[in-house]
Amino acid sequence: MCCYEKLDIENVARIGLMYLDGDKLEGILLDRHGDTDYDFENFNEVKKSIMKLERINPDLNLSAFLWRLHPDNKNMVIPVVAGNALPVEGWQRIKANEVIKAVFETGEKKVMNRTETLSSYYYPVRNSDDEIVGVLELLYGERERNDI
Repeated sequence: MCCYEKLDIENVARIGLMYLDGDKLEGILLDRHGDTDYDFENFNEVKKSIMKLERINPDLNLSAFLWRLHPDNKNMVIPVVAGNALPVEGWQRIKANEVIKAVFETGEKKVMNRTETLSSYYYPVRNSDDEIVGVLELLYGERERNDI
């Protein structure tokens, strides 16, 4: 059996996605227009899952974020939950980059190299109906950190 220190990003994501509840992620935003009016019970459950995922292999020093599409504008994404730090883009809704859009459209994992030492790994998050309801971003590498 493998110990946690040997788990790479792919295995951390696979394990983390097993206990990340897409239905709860889907139910976080009460305002269906994309404003951040949270159902805190769902938010807290998803936040706990994200924090656990970041600690699966502490040596990787990952930061995890969950993105949702804006309900009225599919070209915009909202960072709904962040783990130990804010996304590189900050806490506000932003225009979805091509990589995030591709994950929502194809349901396949994508990687975006941000710098020589910093990469974002994107994974689809599904609900119990197997619909993609969010994208998990795992940020890996050397960076200036915006701790929460």
